[in-house]
Amino acid sequence: MAACAKCGAELPADARFCPSCAAPVEREPEPAEERKVATVLFADLVGSTALGSEQDPERTRVLLDRFYEAMAEEIELAGGTVEKFVGDAVMAAFGAPAALEDHAERALHAALGMQRRLRELFGDRLALRIGVNTGEVVVGRPREGSSFVTGDAVNVGARLEQAAGPGEIFVGERTAAAVRGAFELAQPVTVEAKGKPGGVVAHRLARALSLMRPRGVGGLRTVFVGRDVELGRLSDAYEQAATEGRPQLVVIAGDAGVGKTRLVRELWAWLAEQEPQPLQRTGRCLSYGHGITYWPLAEVLREHFDLRDDDGVDVALERLGRFRYLGLTLGLDVAEGLHPLAARERLHDSWAEFLQELAAERPTASWSRTSTGPRTTCSICSTRSSRRSKDRCWCWRPRARSCLSGVRPGTAGQCRSRRCARPRRASCWTGSSGSRCRRTSVPRS
Repeated sequence: MAACAKCGAELPADARFCPSCAAPVEREPEPAEERKVATVLFADLVGSTALGSEQDPERTRVLLDRFYEAMAEEIELAGGTVEKFVGDAVMAAFGAPAALEDHAERALHAALGMQRRLRELFGDRLALRIGVNTGEVVVGRPREGSSFVTGDAVNVGARLEQAAGPGEIFVGERTAAAVRGAFELAQPVTVEAKGKPGGVVAHRLARALSLMRPRGVGGLRTVFVGRDVELGRLSDAYEQAATEGRPQLVVIAGDAGVGKTRLVRELWAWLAEQEPQPLQRTGRCLSYGHGITYWPLAEVLREHFDLRDDDGVDVALERLGRFRYLGLTLGLDVAEGLHPLAARERLHDSWAEFLQELAAERPTASWSRTSTGPRTTCSICSTRSSRRSKDRCWCWRPRARSCLSGVRPGTAGQCRSRRCARPRRASCWTGSSGSRCRRTSVPRS
């Protein structure tokens, strides 16, 4: 019997109000079938059958439980839904039942995370083969022992998983087209598939290149129309940083689709033509996952030091060099038993010193962009001497309820999200060390 969400009392079948507290009864609507584009992921554990025949069933069960929990965690961190576990196989859906604009990218990031997590848990004893495919599916009410997504895309995903070798990830043709530019894929091959006389085209996933695919249509030249005033303000901020040696911080806020990313991309192209060419680094704020406060800074480090997801701890620490504590940004355990507050201070000091060194060589610009949020942040640092930049480098952190937090009072940290939220337009704040932010409104085209 249903219970009242407010007081917990039992509710009669046809009750509109709770007989105990008179609260309105909110009943969930019956799920209806829906047709949508989604991405499905199939994963199968290779070597578990042989391992199960060599050890006690209870030990095998414990091993599979650890496998289930780890794989479910990786899938849910990427925003996917675990469809079912069958034996030592996993099926998951991305973009269903809840729609996601980047479901294909999330599925591939989840696949790479599952491979990495399996190696951490079991080493070389077990391997995982994965198939990922995107296409039209029908999402319906889940039934016990069956799937809540059906369609040819599901069948093709299962065939891709069966064709993959141990440790491989095979990606369908439509998935490969959706993530082009964000992942490195091998040349397409045709694999045999049951029920498909001509086979299925598959791409082997090599690695992730970026958290988001490039926008626009490949091969076509983009034209930037209008927004000359706003682009001029951004270029003026760079020139001021380059000539005066004082860092500039810019926050652009506006509705989705207003053109924030397009504006900064045009600035990025303009910066690439300057002499001397500034150092340009980009980070992205994730819209899913946990413990991702420093994620955009971690992306800056990966780009700067050419770190791949499969690089070990030793490789990362070797490339970080004397900036050892920057490894905390990447999730490396380099705190050496320090108190969390002390470790945070070491991290912030390392970032300030790192930016100081970069800006001493040449102007440096970094761009932190949100995936679904209303704002994007661009910081420009430039200095003529390391001494001058010591107290003028910025350590910033994206937050959900404030545009930017500066490490010095009286600067860009005064800018608050309640002032940024301007419907139907984008607002741009620029500020330098020791000065207030100045707002620039960017109207919708």
